[in-house]
Amino acid sequence: SARHMSDDLDPPLRPRPRRSWRQRVVLTVLSSVVIVCLAGASVGGYVLVKYNSIDRVGLDLDAAAKGEPENFLIVGSDSREKAGADEAASVSGKRSDTIMVLRVDPESERVALLSFPRDLIVTIADTGERARINSAYSRENGEQVLSDTLRQNYGISINHYVEIDFQGFEQLVDAIGGVSVWFPALVRDVASGLYNEQLGCVKLDGNAALDFARSRKLEILVDGEWENDPRSDLSRVERQQVFVRQALTKALSQVKSNPLRVTDLVNVGVENVSLDEQMSIGDIIDLGNTFRDFSAENLESYPLPVVDNPVDGGNTVVIDERNAQPALNVFRGLPPGELSPMQATVQVLNGTDKQGFARDISGALQKVGFDMQEPATIEASATSVVQHAPGQANYGRLVARYVTAPTTLVENPDLGDGEVVLVAGADFTTVHEQPAPAEPTKTATAAGEQGAGTTTTAGESTTSTTAAPPTTTTTAANPYIFGEPPAGKSCD
Repeated sequence: SARHMSDDLDPPLRPRPRRSWRQRVVLTVLSSVVIVCLAGASVGGYVLVKYNSIDRVGLDLDAAAKGEPENFLIVGSDSREKAGADEAASVSGKRSDTIMVLRVDPESERVALLSFPRDLIVTIADTGERARINSAYSRENGEQVLSDTLRQNYGISINHYVEIDFQGFEQLVDAIGGVSVWFPALVRDVASGLYNEQLGCVKLDGNAALDFARSRKLEILVDGEWENDPRSDLSRVERQQVFVRQALTKALSQVKSNPLRVTDLVNVGVENVSLDEQMSIGDIIDLGNTFRDFSAENLESYPLPVVDNPVDGGNTVVIDERNAQPALNVFRGLPPGELSPMQATVQVLNGTDKQGFARDISGALQKVGFDMQEPATIEASATSVVQHAPGQANYGRLVARYVTAPTTLVENPDLGDGEVVLVAGADFTTVHEQPAPAEPTKTATAAGEQGAGTTTTAGESTTSTTAAPPTTTTTAANPYIFGEPPAGKSCD
């Protein structure tokens, strides 16, 4: 079975531990299926009655026009509001081990999923404090703090909020008759309780699926030896995305073949899901009708590129600013290659006689999101100039779009990748929070040739060091990321 392995493996496997409430984790599969299945037009009256039973969360969220793409913040919560008294008392407070953003574009019928590791260090919204992202949710008004934290750190709008109580995860998996996962090797996780002795497709019931979902200390058996997953939670995030796709495939196929199955899934969902107050029954039905024929194979999944946090020796991670931007741009509604302020390092030089002028400008640009270097003062300059590295006029144009002065772009061979120097001249006025529309900008080919170059448009394509993001999670390179059957194989 997927729950126990044979006794002849060395070292011997311990019995499955009693799972505590602290250890529980929920996947977005519940929310994804519920959002789609609640919209079943054939059972509209039933859905309406059940919709009124869903818990609501009052939040200040970003508004989106009807028919425009929307981002759903999906939180897997171990809240114990609906738990038994003994179990609820074992752990205080609330926690989230699963944080994902689901982007839904009704016009293109594109659905994308971005996962945030629980150990990702971020700046908690409106505090300046650096801490794990999952700690934002555990604070007072945690739903709002988490939403604001994602918005302020990554420029992602949050249009809707979906929170899943962990009890519903097991119930939903059981309601669809289990979910089959492909195991290329024998695996175990003593901490989560995952023990699997079968190869190939293994159908997981609710309990076993939860063990799989929350496995952060996975081991695989290689040549008779157990090898630990060095990426821990990072691999878990990608396995969760695989599981979402597998579960969605099965649940949606059941709903399409038998619309009455919606009632079973709705019954599970309303007991364990909370939605923001802005999400109306009409929104849900419109969403479901738009994606009535959606295939889970078209779900795009994106792991967030991160690196070890040098401050604590790798116990936590920080975002890989440059490599993460293409994936983040998908959820910002921008082309993958579009630059963001986080990708540029800027130094401001004061070319006026105003004391502290460069420092004030640096502070304003830092608030926008640019990585700022120490400002300095130079000889007087009548005009403002933006210097960039060779072949990287796109970085210079990015900075120029945040200032009101007419600027000349100058190529400076002494600057490195992503580095920009802003010379604030006498014509410089202010920095604005939102970038101006792309407009023609004078371009010179070397520092000192200000105004001697040709005119280009800020939107023109130039050499960029930003690669397009993968359209889906890649599983081949890491043996600890698995779940989908290989080519030529299938799981029911």
